[in-house]
Amino acid sequence: MMRIISSGKAIHSPEFHKKKVKAQRIRLFVYCLLSLVSCAVLIAFFRWEKFIVSEIVIAEEIAVDREEIMATVQDELAGYYLYVIPRSNTFLYRRGVIKEKLLEQFPRFSSLDLNLERFKKLVITAEERKPYALYCREAECFFLDEGGFIFAAAPSFSDGVYFIYKTETAIEDPMGKSLLLENDFRGLVKFLENLPVLGINSRVLEIGTEDYRLMLNSGGKIIWKRDISLGVIYSNLEAFLSDEAIVSQKDFLNKIEHLDLRTENKVFWKLK
Repeated sequence: MMRIISSGKAIHSPEFHKKKVKAQRIRLFVYCLLSLVSCAVLIAFFRWEKFIVSEIVIAEEIAVDREEIMATVQDELAGYYLYVIPRSNTFLYRRGVIKEKLLEQFPRFSSLDLNLERFKKLVITAEERKPYALYCREAECFFLDEGGFIFAAAPSFSDGVYFIYKTETAIEDPMGKSLLLENDFRGLVKFLENLPVLGINSRVLEIGTEDYRLMLNSGGKIIWKRDISLGVIYSNLEAFLSDEAIVSQKDFLNKIEHLDLRTENKVFWKLK
């Protein structure tokens, strides 16, 4: 007599149930087999020598730190993902991470690019920052670029060649740091570049927490508050130095000990 097995929704014979279980097992087996084959194919593809970075070329214009750059890139390309997929694979190597590490490790570069040639050659090009001024603390000086970024130690003979910036409190480990916010620094540079029009010549500026102190070549100094607009400071200097009482004094700027512009729209001075 035939025994009936019911699932609650339909009535099936034992033979039908066995066939259904067998079909499910076959589908599961085929799915697992296809998954394994797909993984094997992908792994083989990512390990294919044609798509493995095997040569690193550093552009000739990069004249310094070449060995350190090479070591950093090689270290990032070494090893595997999930123990089997090379990190040096053309499609999977961490381009952004390498670029970020190089820019952080070598602040003298303002920009850097990594480009692949024929899937195997990684070419590194970079644009180096150009010295614009110096940041000095005691006897140690560093190069600044035109945006106020401190990027390299400066040789001792640089003093006298570049404008010098100092800070009231020395910046610790200044390499890779900005002297000021870039917009603030560029505005300050423009202000200083216009001062010779007024007969004011200087090679050193000290940045305090609240004040700027411009050291004149004649030995005096000009002081103003950092929170007062540089346009206002320039206008006040221009008006003061063009006043008849000041113009009538020969070589006035060579005689002053200081000009104090910390009070808005007023100028106080003291002679040597």
